[in-house]
Amino acid sequence: MMEILLVLCFCLAVYLNKGTCYMTGAPFGTCLTMYPHHGSAVHQTTDTPFTITVDKATYLPDDELTVVIGSANDTTFKGLELKVHRLIGNQEVLEGQFTQFNTTKLQTQNCFGGDKNLITHTNNNTVTSLTIKWRAPSENIGDIQFTATVVESFSVFWFNVKAVVQAGSTDNIVDPVFQLPKISAEFTPVNFNTCGKTKGCFFHPHTCTGDDCTMAVTYEANDDDTYSFEMFGKSTNGAGYISTALSKDKSMGEDAAFVCSIETDNVAVRFAYNPRHYTVLDYTRGFTSVETRYENGNIYCRFTRNTNTTLHQLPNLNFDLSESHYLQMAYGETYSNTGQAKKHQVAPVVTKDLVYLKDTNVLTVNGPVSGAKTLQCIQLTIIMSLLFVWL
Repeated sequence: MMEILLVLCFCLAVYLNKGTCYMTGAPFGTCLTMYPHHGSAVHQTTDTPFTITVDKATYLPDDELTVVIGSANDTTFKGLELKVHRLIGNQEVLEGQFTQFNTTKLQTQNCFGGDKNLITHTNNNTVTSLTIKWRAPSENIGDIQFTATVVESFSVFWFNVKAVVQAGSTDNIVDPVFQLPKISAEFTPVNFNTCGKTKGCFFHPHTCTGDDCTMAVTYEANDDDTYSFEMFGKSTNGAGYISTALSKDKSMGEDAAFVCSIETDNVAVRFAYNPRHYTVLDYTRGFTSVETRYENGNIYCRFTRNTNTTLHQLPNLNFDLSESHYLQMAYGETYSNTGQAKKHQVAPVVTKDLVYLKDTNVLTVNGPVSGAKTLQCIQLTIIMSLLFVWL
């Protein structure tokens, strides 16, 4: 019930583009991103006045650390979101447990099946500092980082406030529950000529045939019960994202989505869930054969997923890629230097009919193009039209 209330508050605040969600704290959808979606507000890029102070420079398994969030000049703040993760490697998994805190101001959340592994506010009362205790896992996870988002007001907040604590020992460091996907340094160009032959393709607008598209996605069933995807789209002023969602209807909601977004120095591949008209990023888990590139204002990405795809939400949600879905494509801007997607600038484009990813049709919003031969005819028609205009 609490999770439902959190989401409702989040949706209402965004819809009104005013007010706050402080009465219930950050919604579970920010467990991974730590980024408040306060209407059109973006994080501050100036040096933050807030710091995270930890009472120990090193820690051992099962140690309890005392953390103070505040500022040197007693700047007040209203909201907080704080988590702990590994410094090196998989930073998505939230580690440890928050054990003691001011219960009139703070509450814990159980992110991705964890236990009290994120802490956030319960109201918009102003404070100058907060003291919190956190207990380390029973195994050695190596150096750790406390990461916080501190909200001074609805439109003024600092993102990625952090403090590092070193492990007391480098022996017997336990690997995380999953490894993040490795992104190849090479990117093989997308071969749109095989659309309608060995793979299915969805193009937008309906007159394009590949690199001339605003957006395109290709999909192919493999013999090992996996599916391979390629996504292409235009970036937005040197940043931005492209996404493809799999939906049981033509509207946004209850959908699995793949997102390729430009981060500080690379293009990242993300898995997401659209509960309603917003996107919640999920663990970057289950991707193989990942290749990405940003070139000449275009975003490219390629990856493979298992047929059964799990979203680690509340509760876990399973999507079967072998079932039929409508394909939705969208693009938009990202929040500065975060890779976090803003609301898409134009409405997503949707296939006319349900799609089986094992099929090799060439699709547009107007329906299927009849195989590769028809696609070649379209390409030839476009060339002939251009020649006619030139003559």
